[in-house]
Amino acid sequence: MEGITNKILDVATYHLSKYLSKSQSLFVPRRIRDSVSSKWENNYKSLKINPIEKKYSRKYQTNFLNYHPDKLKVVKEKYYSINYSEQLPLDNTISVKDVLYVPIYKAFYDLKDGSRINTFKMPGIPKSERDSKGFKSLNHQSIDPSKIKKIDQKFMYGENITLHYGHFLCESICRLWYLEQAEKLGILVIGQPRKAKSINDLKISRNFIDEFMTVLDLDSKQFLELTRPVILGEIVFPYPSLSFYRREVFACHKLVPELVAQKLLPDKVTQTEQPLYLSRTRLKKDCRQILGEEQLENILRERNFAIIYPENLTLQEQIYLVNKHKYIVGTWGSSLHTIIFSLSDSKNIFCLSDKDDLFISFAQFDALKSVNSTYIAAVKSEGENISRNGKKILDIDAALSGLKEYNLL
Repeated sequence: MEGITNKILDVATYHLSKYLSKSQSLFVPRRIRDSVSSKWENNYKSLKINPIEKKYSRKYQTNFLNYHPDKLKVVKEKYYSINYSEQLPLDNTISVKDVLYVPIYKAFYDLKDGSRINTFKMPGIPKSERDSKGFKSLNHQSIDPSKIKKIDQKFMYGENITLHYGHFLCESICRLWYLEQAEKLGILVIGQPRKAKSINDLKISRNFIDEFMTVLDLDSKQFLELTRPVILGEIVFPYPSLSFYRREVFACHKLVPELVAQKLLPDKVTQTEQPLYLSRTRLKKDCRQILGEEQLENILRERNFAIIYPENLTLQEQIYLVNKHKYIVGTWGSSLHTIIFSLSDSKNIFCLSDKDDLFISFAQFDALKSVNSTYIAAVKSEGENISRNGKKILDIDAALSGLKEYNLL
């Protein structure tokens, strides 16, 4: 692999220069504004996903440390409540003909009966949506389908594109597994991965979505964002491979990320026993702050941990480091989800987690990747603010004692 193999990665300090790929293209879905053509070219390459030869063992260990007994019971019940399946969710994937899309509501309607199609990753429409105008059937809205243009082609629904790293890896890609099927379809998406004035606005730097999508050799024009109501001949709605609300995860969720890793990694990555710490201390102030983490970071650096700041690295560099290190430590957050790009089953994750809760996605990713995970209750809310995004305080003693118990210190 050109680029990353030509630079020296110092496993102690990581003097990493920015990796520049051959393609510096931005991933910008085709945005349809005022006019909609009734013709649509549908000559796209299908995405062939070849699972890595390594067969994941379903036996993996999960440990919980320093939790109060009452909290531990709740955390374990939530953790072990997920439903994991090795099967493709084809039986729950639906295809609907003659569909009206109304962007202002981000809603799809079946013209056969005027009902709204449930695209939410939950069993039913959430109450907030049921009470909204967008949820109501077409019979209760001032929309005349006869005056709306139609593209008489078949598409697939591709989800909302979000710039939040964790939600992208959990939700934005949860329908891409369907690209492995024989059909070469245009993909309907909601939202743009950047606030660009135009596709040619090169002042905007590339982000992890650009790296993820372009390495798959998918034409960004295959992705379509509609900004005006339009009737579509047929839409396939792939069943989501991961859902927080249904507490479900399917093995196919990891296939596209693993394909990305195969394309970005060298032929062989030599693992190191040196622990890797994923720090949040340089994140923007509007991100969740964890007070005391900088002090822990200094202690770990003295103990020969490799310290990195994921937001300052390219996606390729993050994937490389997660594959290189056998032991990965971090406070609970999206950066630990980079484990989905690991091509090895010998990983050990140590999450300095919230003392009161554990978000369901960690259990889902553990099941997907069969990694050995240890959750150390070492983060608590500041004062009475118990919101997930509020300011947090790191219990350094609890963090250090947990790491010592597993001989990382």
